[in-house]
Amino acid sequence: MPRKKRKSPIVLLNQDALKYCFKEGYKIYPVTEDNVTYHIEMTLGHQKAKLAEAYSMTSIHKGIADTYLRIYNKRKTK
Repeated sequence: MPRKKRKSPIVLLNQDALKYCFKEGYKIYPVTEDNVTYHIEMTLGHQKAKLAEAYSMTSIHKGIADTYLRIYNKRKTK
């Protein structure tokens, strides 16, 4: 019997949030030290911030999508 493949949920990026972050110069990407837990790092120019939340390999994409949306919602009203 073949193994069942684990499917991770499909996470769609908010295109407006993605466009806004690219236009403003935000870079959001995963970093890891042990290939098991991942953290999200954001850069804007020379400023760098590493978020405290830890993610697994299957949940990092959702974390990045949430970070794009969080920045967009926080900054779009300014």
